[in-house]
Amino acid sequence: MFIKFQIHATSLEKIKKNNFFNQNILLIVSERFEESLEKSFFDNNNVIIFYTTNNNTNKKNSYSIKTFNKNININKFIDEVTTLFGKNLINYGDIKIKGEKIINNKADKEIFLTSLEKDILTVLINQQEAEKNLLLERVLKIKKETETKTIESHLTRIRNKLLKINSKLKIISKGNKVFLSYLF
Repeated sequence: MFIKFQIHATSLEKIKKNNFFNQNILLIVSERFEESLEKSFFDNNNVIIFYTTNNNTNKKNSYSIKTFNKNININKFIDEVTTLFGKNLINYGDIKIKGEKIINNKADKEIFLTSLEKDILTVLINQQEAEKNLLLERVLKIKKETETKTIESHLTRIRNKLLKINSKLKIISKGNKVFLSYLF
């Protein structure tokens, strides 16, 4: 069912030492251990924990993780994993995109993005620089020959949202190019 998963047998010590970042992680464990990991491990990744023994999963947890025990219905488990991992956590500079939210990691502020805004910002984060025509065609599904200012409207809304959460990430437009700049 989870065709694109890479499976690695590992120890808690290796998990602590590895710098996981923007990963979908499904841990299958026999005991509670979340408290022994850094909060950044959970903040920087989508994490699901499957316990092979009955554990008290009702404990208040400050991490945003999903936990399951061996008594879960397999279809519900697959749905939950697919939903969580489909959110695609993205970290860049002082921001994190989680689901439809953009979060400033340092100022602890967040705001919702539209799906188009999220797609545009994701392309810019992944490529660092993009032509406006590429964004028009690939994200907005508009032919590049079409005369429109719609991409600039979306970029302005994204810029305003970055300002509202006090991010130091800047979107700069020069001619037909758009790129990201991160001010420290």
